[in-house]
Amino acid sequence: MTKTLLQKFENALRQRNPILADRLEGGLPERRIRDMLHRAKVEGNVEPIVDLFGWKNGARADPSVAQYASPFPNSEYIFMDLEMMVVDFRGFDELAMYHPRYANVVGKYFPVFWNGSDCWMAVDLEPSNQSQVVLIEGQLENITRPLYDSFHEFLKDAIRANEANDKLTCFK
Repeated sequence: MTKTLLQKFENALRQRNPILADRLEGGLPERRIRDMLHRAKVEGNVEPIVDLFGWKNGARADPSVAQYASPFPNSEYIFMDLEMMVVDFRGFDELAMYHPRYANVVGKYFPVFWNGSDCWMAVDLEPSNQSQVVLIEGQLENITRPLYDSFHEFLKDAIRANEANDKLTCFK
């Protein structure tokens, strides 16, 4: 089901933002993704991460087309490659040393989209949480807030948002 939703997402994105769709990097082999996650000690339900980065490995950055950088209409969140998201995942541990509120995200959430500053859309790694998608906001005391009950619900809304050229429901 995830792969079908990712293909629909790509089709909707291509209709709304062909420039960004053309900048999407090819997906990574599953074995490589799993090896990278294992080395970074990403544990739990990693299937949405494997599916996402197996589909596409982020989008090539190009400052000359910055207004087209987000795969979501009217959004600042960008799709970085897996290596960068692994660095951010591991960076939460270091951030927690200086900002204790980050301790709540260490090892619990894997970032998949980033706003270029201190906010991430992330997947909950706890298997019982059905790959809930949360927002990690570095400036807030309560650092996380739920966005979608599952990764599938997130993808369905990303498709809808691109088809309607509308914001993600979670940001309205």
